Amino acid sequence: MAEQTSDKATKRLEIIAAVILSLASLLTAWSSYQAAQWSRTQSIMSNRSVTRMVESSQLSTLASQDALVDVITFTDWLEAVSVDNQILADFYRGRFRAEFGPAFEAWLELKPLQNPDAPSTPFAMAEYNPANRQEAAAKQEEAAALQVESRVAAEYAELYVRNTLFLASALFFIGMSRMFSAHAVRLALEVLAAILLLIGLYTAFTVPIV
Repeated sequence: MAEQTSDKATKRLEIIAAVILSLASLLTAWSSYQAAQWSRTQSIMSNRSVTRMVESSQLSTLASQDALVDVITFTDWLEAVSVDNQILADFYRGRFRAEFGPAFEAWLELKPLQNPDAPSTPFAMAEYNPANRQEAAAKQEEAAALQVESRVAAEYAELYVRNTLFLASALFFIGMSRMFSAHAVRLALEVLAAILLLIGLYTAFTVPIV
């Protein structure tokens, strides 16, 4: 009778071990896959962020060159006006860049020579907002957003890697349990493996997947 009870207990422990072993093996493979996928996503987002930063830098350089042209032509116009050379002033005015023209016209309407509240130059006007400068700012914002996505992906990859370690530990304790004949020892190891498996299950169901 005692032997039958012992055999039944052994069979139950074997069934429990088989279930834990199967689930832990599947979850280990799944967590490894997700860790690799999130690492790949992190790398892609990081590369895109760097690309956007480079593009932003290039556009900022172009915006600075455009602004330099605007400053030079505006300064030449001021010099012509200061010596009452209207023909030369009109010549420079006709060669203002298209993006600078609206800001200049809006500035003139404020009568800056008579109005002390008017901005000192057209470059302080809200109308002066070159496209390259706007696009550079947009690229920089996009790069910042991609950096955030990259960090989030790295955190998820780390969680899945950590989950793989928990599940590998569960597999280890299940393997160890089969080396002991004492039911109490085997049960203790299987309980420990089950706890680690539950942690793995929790992570698998709560952490986003790719």
